[in-house]
Amino acid sequence: HLMNFLIKNITQLSGKNIIFPFYHLISDDTCPHIRHLYPVKSIDQFKKELDFFQKHYDPITLKEIIFHLKNNTKADKPSFFLSFDDGLKECFTIIAPLLKERNLTAAFFINTDFVDNRALFYRYKISLLIDALKQKHSDFNSEKLLQFNYSDAEKINALAEEHQLDFDLFLKESQPYMTWSEIEDLKNQGFYIGAHSVDHPLYSQLSLEEQIQQTQESLKIVQEKLSLEYKIFSFPFTDNGMSNQFFEWLFGEEKVDLSFGTAGIKDDNFSFHLQRLPMDNNLGSPKAFVLKNHLAYGLKRLLGKHLVNR
Repeated sequence: HLMNFLIKNITQLSGKNIIFPFYHLISDDTCPHIRHLYPVKSIDQFKKELDFFQKHYDPITLKEIIFHLKNNTKADKPSFFLSFDDGLKECFTIIAPLLKERNLTAAFFINTDFVDNRALFYRYKISLLIDALKQKHSDFNSEKLLQFNYSDAEKINALAEEHQLDFDLFLKESQPYMTWSEIEDLKNQGFYIGAHSVDHPLYSQLSLEEQIQQTQESLKIVQEKLSLEYKIFSFPFTDNGMSNQFFEWLFGEEKVDLSFGTAGIKDDNFSFHLQRLPMDNNLGSPKAFVLKNHLAYGLKRLLGKHLVNR
């Protein structure tokens, strides 16, 4: 009861009564393409977090969120909206069935180049490389490799060749991503599907033109494949360093209904751009993690630092 009281009061005090927890992967497998990048959250830990959210928050739909934003109203009760980035196959095999059991919905954000396992995210390539090199040399230091970025694609591929690591074979055998037919199945089950760029670059390292091209193309493909009644987009990595100019383009002529960042519990100077709470790195109590973020938001609000300004 104390927890309910705390959350209810803290959301009232902070004025932030919808939270947007988001994830990438839930699995009990080791997942070599991910484990060197961030923790792989177990099914059991995920269930505990869902228990927590369902106990203290009401689920809210996309339609309701858009309604509140358009009418400048607030949800009646503390609410939560789940989302999952990168379109990994576990969204279909593990996450969606768990959510269905609990009568929960969520948004799945897709990188259009990776669907049907046609290509592999450069960070996953790095994790696979680290995995292979650690097997050869247990003391291998992965720091340098982890600093490679989107523009280092050729270097990453050359290293893989040097160490006889076949990314195409990994895609074929492990099939880390969902297929279009699985994504369509999720849509038909009542889940939301959104765009997450073409091939997951860090937007702040791209020109405005490239940012627009990545966004436009991924939105267009998702729309063409699934004929959705809404358009939603989440930033790969982060929306840090994004210009007002980009958001003016994004929300001009209703290109999207909503977009999502990753800055935690925060407000944004573009009201239809929502900041989400990154859950991947929380391996402890969801209670403590969410309360800490609510409190940080409340404090920042008092200090006038609760807004993501561009």
